[in-house]
Amino acid sequence: MLRAPTNHHNVIAAQHPLNGEQQEDVWRALEELLRSQPLRSTTQCQQLLRYIVEHTLTGELGLLRERVIGKEVFGRRPDYEPGDDPVVRIRAADLRKRLALYYQALSDPPCVKIDVPPGSYRATFVWSSEEVATLPLEQNASLPPLASIPSKKSTPLSSLSTSSGIEDTSAQSAVEELRRPSRLYRLLTPVLATVSLIVGLAGIWYIHRASDPVRQFWTPMLADPRPVLISIGSNAVYRMGEHEIDEYLSKTAAEQQTSEGMEFFPPVKPEQSFASTGLYPAPDSFVALADVAATTEIVRMLTRYGKDFDERFPNDISFSEMREHSAVLIGGANNPITRDMTKNLPFVRRGRNWIKDRDHPDKGWELHASDDLHDTDDYAIITRLVARDDAAPMVAVAGLGGHGTLAAAEFLCKPDYVRSLRAQLGPDWLKRNFQAVLHIKIIDFKPSSMEIVATRQW
Repeated sequence: MLRAPTNHHNVIAAQHPLNGEQQEDVWRALEELLRSQPLRSTTQCQQLLRYIVEHTLTGELGLLRERVIGKEVFGRRPDYEPGDDPVVRIRAADLRKRLALYYQALSDPPCVKIDVPPGSYRATFVWSSEEVATLPLEQNASLPPLASIPSKKSTPLSSLSTSSGIEDTSAQSAVEELRRPSRLYRLLTPVLATVSLIVGLAGIWYIHRASDPVRQFWTPMLADPRPVLISIGSNAVYRMGEHEIDEYLSKTAAEQQTSEGMEFFPPVKPEQSFASTGLYPAPDSFVALADVAATTEIVRMLTRYGKDFDERFPNDISFSEMREHSAVLIGGANNPITRDMTKNLPFVRRGRNWIKDRDHPDKGWELHASDDLHDTDDYAIITRLVARDDAAPMVAVAGLGGHGTLAAAEFLCKPDYVRSLRAQLGPDWLKRNFQAVLHIKIIDFKPSSMEIVATRQW
């Protein structure tokens, strides 16, 4: 079995037992990782890393399978199926990203580096300084100890023939042994071929990742180790007071009124009115269905890239949190944070149905809706702020109507649409603030087409 030298200058495969000193190194490295900036903000990644390291060190590799991890770490049901819920793969990808961020930020190499290679849920431990290749379990088990591998470079070739010129058979055997590939070489060849294949696939994956326009657009937020705040606009709703409800129910009891509580629509006659004391506002209680769908699009995209998020109503987010955390704002007229953060930008909402260009007051876009709102020409403003006095990045999607907000969210989550945006903004689009106005054609309550009609960047 291949064992690590006592000076720790080695790469230790996850399958090899470590001595007590090496295990102490690993536990110290783990605690430093858990306290680090990239990992301390995500409890799930912390739990996953601790579980993987613990069971790798104890050799309980049967517990490092996706189905088992889903149940043991993430509390999934006993009949959990990874194909139906990819939580383990998503969190493992997020963990690998956070580990990479941590080690990239170090000025000096750590005593021991903990990694979870892709395609596996087993840990590897890399000691600093000189490194040697990590071998798979099946091949490591067949290798002799390093000390038992004989050296073949101490005997010069000229000494392998006798002085009489007659070739000695033992010398001939030695020459043939030198020319024959060593057992270690034969064992390493398939390993090196596998490593080359992995490196090639990783290169292809990296190129694909770098060319993903959706990932590029959201990179400032994906790179932030803190969860993304998602602010969802709340609709203005008034509800009947309890006294009025009780009075209504008592009047209709003879008619066998079965509705109870507040969740019903009492018939209101044209001439009937309610006193202002009979209605009260219900803030942060009701969200438009289109805004829920827009939030779902954003959440699905963030989950695909392994990014944590925190959904809140605007009144639950402080100004300091907006400066410290990346944020996505859903909705315009019904989201006070969107209104406040975008009121001085080039494209702003005016009244109920207008988007105005502040730099060109005579220019604007108006919502056109049919009487039943079945078919609509809607407009939306997309805003992204990434360069603003040390404040965290912010993205806002705000339609004149609910369908416009939903369409703008879908626009930022689909590669073809983001490519069209990139083409209009130019090569520096990732580093600059910008706004874009979308024209959305709604047919049968669904976006049928989206077109960029104006952009501004600074």
